[in-house]
Amino acid sequence: MSDLTKLPNIGKKLEAQLNQIGITNKEEFAQIGSKEAWKRIKAFDPSA
Repeated sequence: MSDLTKLPNIGKKLEAQLNQIGITNKEEFAQIGSKEAWKRIKAFDPSA
């Protein structure tokens, strides 16, 4: 895993979901943004 769990409100499960959509570090997360990341997670996991 990565250092994403060090960010506020990101636990191990959300970090795993972010990794599945190609976000592996905080720089990638910042570049994509939380709204876009959420859309991508919802695309493969409607229960998110």
